[in-house]
Amino acid sequence: MADVALVRKRVKTAIEQARRDQAERRGRVTEATRAYEGFLENAAIPVFKMFANILKSEGLHFEVMTPAGGVRLQSERQRDDCIEMELDTTADPPQPLVTITRVRGSRIVQSDRSIKGSNPLVQLTEDDVIEMLLEELRPWLL
Repeated sequence: MADVALVRKRVKTAIEQARRDQAERRGRVTEATRAYEGFLENAAIPVFKMFANILKSEGLHFEVMTPAGGVRLQSERQRDDCIEMELDTTADPPQPLVTITRVRGSRIVQSDRSIKGSNPLVQLTEDDVIEMLLEELRPWLL
């Protein structure tokens, strides 16, 4: 049988390590949240608005909504058809998560993806948002 004192020492070490890891993770989340807010305001929201204007001029009616901490390009005809971006703080490191929702008859199909693979948030640009929107809008452009 294992020695209780040794097991207790290992458990205490594991608890301390978990607390340190959690504190480091909170720091990464805080840093990513700050970076994401800048990315959202300076790149994502302007690109989403640009796309909405371009699509409207082409007869495809989309509008942009900006819920707290995110941006959403939504069809004016079918409210459930949308592309939404928000920060996924459950990922390590935190990443912008894009959720695509499409209505197919009576079914709603939803999928999630990152903007550009596992690129760090600080490396994402307007071009990455444009590429993602071009890819994901394709079914609605027909």
